[in-house]
Amino acid sequence: MGQEIIDGTGKGYRARVNSNNRMETFSIIENRIADVSLRDGESFIVTSDFISLTTIGSFNGMLYIKNSDPEKLLFIDKVRICGTGTMMGSIQSKFFKNSTLGTLISEVNPGITMASNLGSNVDFSGECYAASGDGKTVTDGDQFSQFTVHLPGHTIQEYDGMLILPGGASMAIACKPSYATEACIEVQCWFEQK
Repeated sequence: MGQEIIDGTGKGYRARVNSNNRMETFSIIENRIADVSLRDGESFIVTSDFISLTTIGSFNGMLYIKNSDPEKLLFIDKVRICGTGTMMGSIQSKFFKNSTLGTLISEVNPGITMASNLGSNVDFSGECYAASGDGKTVTDGDQFSQFTVHLPGHTIQEYDGMLILPGGASMAIACKPSYATEACIEVQCWFEQK
């Protein structure tokens, strides 16, 4: 008789081997952000409000996020940018690393931060500023990404946690529409200990 592998929970379940001599398993795949949200309540939705953009000749600073916790990493899961319109157009979008200057940052207009787990009372461990209106600037930092959003509509940039802000690091998002539009930005993110 062969060796039996018995479940360690005390319920007496045995591992099963199929006709191809492979052990049968059952697994559930869950995104890391969903696991952190359920287990720790440390996942967040960070957004701007709807902002009326009329400046079309230059980039408008829209959203600034900084990880203020030196003991945690901030992982970016997704970034969603949307805009309204009645005809075809676009919003050019740029991301900047470690911006410190510009009216988007100096104005200190709080963005919206909410724990993704609506039963969580964990606060966002960072800074979040959103444009209070049209024409806000981001004047420094290293650009690291750019893309175009077709209007009317939205785009979702999926980073799945590979975009990471260690303690003290920040990112800013700026947009330039091809015509006047109402636009907003949403970032889905989570914190974990180093």
